[in-house]
Amino acid sequence: MRRQNGDLSVTEEDGASSGLGCRFLLYPQAPYLSGYDKPEPVWISTPPDRLQPGPANRRMYVRDPLLEKEPYEFPYLPPFVGATHPPAEAGPDGHFDQLQPGSRQFIAAHAFASAQRVLDIFESFLGREISWYFADTYERLEIIPWVEWRNAQSGFGFLELGVDRDGNGEASPFALNFDVIAHEVGHAILFSLYGVAESGFGDGDFGAFHEANADLISLISFMHFDSGLDRLLRHCQGNLLVLNELNRIAELTGDRQIRLASNARRLSEVTGEIHDRSRPFTGAVFDTIVDGFHWRLAERGLADEALVEIDIREVDAAQMRSISQFTAEAFRARPYLFKTALIEARDEVALALAQTWPRLDPNALSFMGAADILCDRGAAQSAALAQRFETNFRWREIL
Repeated sequence: MRRQNGDLSVTEEDGASSGLGCRFLLYPQAPYLSGYDKPEPVWISTPPDRLQPGPANRRMYVRDPLLEKEPYEFPYLPPFVGATHPPAEAGPDGHFDQLQPGSRQFIAAHAFASAQRVLDIFESFLGREISWYFADTYERLEIIPWVEWRNAQSGFGFLELGVDRDGNGEASPFALNFDVIAHEVGHAILFSLYGVAESGFGDGDFGAFHEANADLISLISFMHFDSGLDRLLRHCQGNLLVLNELNRIAELTGDRQIRLASNARRLSEVTGEIHDRSRPFTGAVFDTIVDGFHWRLAERGLADEALVEIDIREVDAAQMRSISQFTAEAFRARPYLFKTALIEARDEVALALAQTWPRLDPNALSFMGAADILCDRGAAQSAALAQRFETNFRWREIL
């Protein structure tokens, strides 16, 4: 029997009404990062007349506990039934972009809209709705936007977001960090598409593969912020090989980040710890995006063909300066063509990933097997994409 989490009942389909969806304000990156201190309008797929205070729709809802709450841990699971802060409510026009940044209601709305946006993006690549893996127990995902806990977690029917603090104790809630939310929602998406391994999260390649692909979901989701891509390309002047907001995953306060998508780790060089072991796969897919970007620049006369021949994992300081100088000049001349090339490289890789995940067997999952399927899905688009995947996976010792 299905048990509905929360006390809100939503029986109609979100897509039943027409329109563009509903507006929220989101930070593409954590607001303490330079250039990202102002949120921007973003549309989610749920129309205003299918949203309730919280916010809530038929896929997820927010509960913001009034008193300090311990993180969920079995057997203590949703729904949260204690006292809560007043819910975020829509403005007179039915949208949520009137909320004051910094308020509890804005934080709640930001967590909700970030989670829904990630779901929207990958349902678009899949071409169908994603049914939550916990749907037989809970109809909807419960989002707790503030827990006094320096972590975040995606669990059975819930998403909990803690707080990062700087040296002075000033709070930076993960509910305002789109990367963190996208990573955790990514775990829920992956469990929903190919299930849970009977042997557990930490055995074999299952857990490390999960972490790698949750990072990739975060990275690709960020790349769907139009202004985020503009700032990214301006910041690095068209050279994605330099450290930037795209390859820093879940950047934290004090110039820290959880992991780097741009790395030169091979499987023989990592430990058994799942986050460390995830890095070669993340790096191979990130390299494939960059390779596709470089290939398009060269094909369209925006970069010298030598750029395509460079091994992006072994660029020395002199080569990096040369690449940066050339791309800066070319980018200043044709910034929108650079952006188009990056979007196309993003989409071909994201589509291949989305088509790979439902084909995986959680009980027989390996990096090699997943890479084989990803190469096959790449080949369905183009031989060039399949070759880029294969080259990068072989260098990482995955194939």
